[in-house]
Amino acid sequence: MMNSVALSCNSCTSWQGLLLTVSLLTSWLLPTTAQVTIEAVPPIAVEGETVLLFVHNLPENVQVLSWYTGLAALKSCEIERYVIATKSHEVGPAYSSRETILRNGSLMIKSVNKKDSGYYTLKILSTTSSSEIIHAEFFVHSPLLGYKTHRTPSQMTIELSQSRVFETDHIILVGYNLPEKILGFAWHKGVLPLDRFKIASHSFITNSSMLGSQYHQRIITCDDGSMMFLNVTQKDSGLYTLRAISVDLVTEWAIVDLKVNKPGSQASNNQAPESKPVTWTSKKQRRKGTKCYSLTVPNK
Repeated sequence: MMNSVALSCNSCTSWQGLLLTVSLLTSWLLPTTAQVTIEAVPPIAVEGETVLLFVHNLPENVQVLSWYTGLAALKSCEIERYVIATKSHEVGPAYSSRETILRNGSLMIKSVNKKDSGYYTLKILSTTSSSEIIHAEFFVHSPLLGYKTHRTPSQMTIELSQSRVFETDHIILVGYNLPEKILGFAWHKGVLPLDRFKIASHSFITNSSMLGSQYHQRIITCDDGSMMFLNVTQKDSGLYTLRAISVDLVTEWAIVDLKVNKPGSQASNNQAPESKPVTWTSKKQRRKGTKCYSLTVPNK
């Protein structure tokens, strides 16, 4: 049985704990209009996996985002701070080099271990109100019987084929370090593995691919996990997740943040940048023998 960790920061004294309890009771009992919530993905993780503390409904007027270990927003427990205006990251005393604050405020923690189990606190400073405090929790356990232990932490990553992306560009989301013995993989918009967010999936058992209906004629997938996105628009901006499952039933995943700019934004000489055709010729982008799949539907 796993025990919940109420205060994981050693700097919290007994009187601070009492004040924290009163503060928590007040926040639970008083009505609030705040709709910001945090979802742990997954809420129960295996050692070596990546955990994402996904922030829902982040306000638009946010100035600073700060993540802390434990239930108290203490300086000694601060993991990292993200300043929106300057897009700068400032690490705190509790930073372990495994944490990253994403652009939407979510906190990604790689290679989690049992010591990471417990509560986490997000402090939001906005332009129109005082700071807001939200809490999240997840647990980490050892691999179960029959569940293969990661020999090394997951090394899956995603890179974009170009550093700046503009509307109408064709871009490649390149997957690296997928499991060698793989059953299949799937791409999702966002971080939740729900069917309505699925872009494409590939099964090596049946050697077949499936595309989501809204992505017909816009997506080409390859069996090395890479995906080509055709004619992107600003609506395509956001997080994308690649999930892969091995023959040992170990799931690994990686996230990439795609930002699509308007044509001509920050272009030199006041001219819109010219999009260059994207190919799969790079050895890093495509392994030998890789097959690609697309699906089109007739125009009505």
